[in-house]
Amino acid sequence: MERRNVYVVGAGFSVGLGFPMTTNLLVDVWDRLTREVRENLAKVISFHNPGFRPARRTTFPYIEDLLTQIAVNLEMFDSSRTTTGNFTKADLIDAREELLTEIAKWFHELFQESGEPEWLKRFAERVIREKAVVVSFNWDLILDEMLFGGDVAPENYGLGKASEGPILLKPHGSLNWYEEDQIAKVAEEKRVTLHKRTKEYPAVQAFVHPRHIVSKTGRRYTPLIVPPQYLKDFSRPISKSVWRSCVEALSVAPEVFFLGYSLPGSDLQAQFIMRCGFYNQSEGLPASPKRKGATGPARVCIVNPDRASAQRIEGVLRSGQKCVWEPQKVEEWV
Repeated sequence: MERRNVYVVGAGFSVGLGFPMTTNLLVDVWDRLTREVRENLAKVISFHNPGFRPARRTTFPYIEDLLTQIAVNLEMFDSSRTTTGNFTKADLIDAREELLTEIAKWFHELFQESGEPEWLKRFAERVIREKAVVVSFNWDLILDEMLFGGDVAPENYGLGKASEGPILLKPHGSLNWYEEDQIAKVAEEKRVTLHKRTKEYPAVQAFVHPRHIVSKTGRRYTPLIVPPQYLKDFSRPISKSVWRSCVEALSVAPEVFFLGYSLPGSDLQAQFIMRCGFYNQSEGLPASPKRKGATGPARVCIVNPDRASAQRIEGVLRSGQKCVWEPQKVEEWV
């Protein structure tokens, strides 16, 4: 996958389209949750954060902290008690899934309302013209729509056969990706298989025209998104395929642009993959019996008004690698 330019985008990219930043996500989604879900989540939050008060938004934890605390709670649940009390493991799982489902529903609504600002059109035209690779850590579907329209296919996402056009890699999943078993009743012409079924996991499918699923029976459909938490799970085959494509793209790109991406300190997997890509630029791609020829260090541009984010990204670059920091919002830079 040898493309000249790779664009790595994060929440700072989508915030210009009306989407919330991860740091405010729990506060912003709270009032959308049902009373029952809020009460159950409040019990969990209060246990880990005794100073929490729902009426005081400054006491809310970051959603990354909350989801990590829930993951630890689930892992240690049986080891921390001799008998189950009034708040069960199922209650904990339901509270987490209701939270993620509501966020997914909200993001679908924002997607429908976002429109196509001029700066986004220019960016999409640039990516299409360059046949570039975009590595998006966002769940939203804005770039999917701008780059592919209704032509959703595995090759668009670095899966299956090689694409002749731009490629959108989504390491943290997508609001339009579902397990085949969940949407099996949807007409076949309305969905496409992105990744085949394996022994451990069902096939992953996407709607040809992305949409939020509303069940008449109250069934919950949670898309394949990787929640923002410290203990991320990338065991699914589709995740491994996407990450592998990320490394391959970064390893040979002459220019890499980080647009509104902060490379969180807790996202150790992303840091590792970035280091692999930049290492391969200098040392060559792994191969047997020896590495393939190195393409040389890429020129790197970081577009982000936050200095700390730029410093974290520079921290995964190779010594002496050329890097420019543009302290601007993405829409201004475009």
